[in-house]
Amino acid sequence: MRVSIKEDTPILLNNDGHYNFIETDKIIPEGTILNGEYLNIVGKRKGKEFTYRLFKDNDGIIVYEKKVEPMEINLNADGEATTRVITLPNAKNDLRVHAVISVVAGVIGYAVAKKMGKSSKYAMITAGIVAIAGYGVANYMTKNQIITFQNK
Repeated sequence: MRVSIKEDTPILLNNDGHYNFIETDKIIPEGTILNGEYLNIVGKRKGKEFTYRLFKDNDGIIVYEKKVEPMEINLNADGEATTRVITLPNAKNDLRVHAVISVVAGVIGYAVAKKMGKSSKYAMITAGIVAIAGYGVANYMTKNQIITFQNK
């Protein structure tokens, strides 16, 4: 698997005597591309059993898993190494979209009720019901966003 180093990170060495890993003075710069595999190695930390999550390069370089990010995703059933770009919906905007659609629906519901000559109490109840319906519509819209796959 190809990965990229997220930030400057030291190379780790196996400390056989203590069953853990120590950092060296050698630094791998940010943006370096490595080929290798992820490892879970059981060792000791503060005298207790601990699972180290590491990435080991084909050349034997070991770094912490949290310092790397994958560059490719292999989705083929035949194991062919092709890179695919997956575009997922933006989850950060979901709350904002829900709030905006609910508020806009509520304001429209209130304005329509007042335009029909209804009382303020009835207009507020209508605005609340329409805002809840607007939230449901926004929820439906975000659940049905398209995930795209592109071969690179």
